[in-house]
Amino acid sequence: MTTASPDPLDAPTAALAAAVLEVARHVEDGPLPAPRLFALARSAELMAASPSLAALLGADGGEAQDALHLTPIDLEDGTAAAADPLAVLESARWPDLAAGGAIACDLAPAAWTVRDDQGDRQLPAERPLRVVVAALEDGTTWSAVHHGGEDGYVLGAALLPEISRALVQTLQTSD
Repeated sequence: MTTASPDPLDAPTAALAAAVLEVARHVEDGPLPAPRLFALARSAELMAASPSLAALLGADGGEAQDALHLTPIDLEDGTAAAADPLAVLESARWPDLAAGGAIACDLAPAAWTVRDDQGDRQLPAERPLRVVVAALEDGTTWSAVHHGGEDGYVLGAALLPEISRALVQTLQTSD
């Protein structure tokens, strides 16, 4: 008999991690000439606020909704001119229903380095890194980094601290 190991993520962080992976899958095939912002809405609140959307999705109130589940909403309007994610976050405005936010972007090779304690990990210095950073209003963060190879994503809470801090700040000042 095997014993399941405890999940290292608490429930809110796990919900945020799932939303990060959903955003990452959404943007993984196309080009990202500029950073894209996503509002993260609590799915149960979104369904309650929009009964027609809930009916369209077959979630018209009969079953209990996961109170922590997050639905990413692409805020792309085609006007983002800056390539720097920190500059984009300086002007970010979140809709009222946002419990959090995410930013997806490609970091140019000159914009990132590998920490000495991480070795080279076969990260290609000539290619940009595709990153998704998300945060909740309470300061919880999660990130996904993909370097374009077959290895998938590197996931974690503190992978991109500058972008994470800037994202949390935009969420906390939008109240």
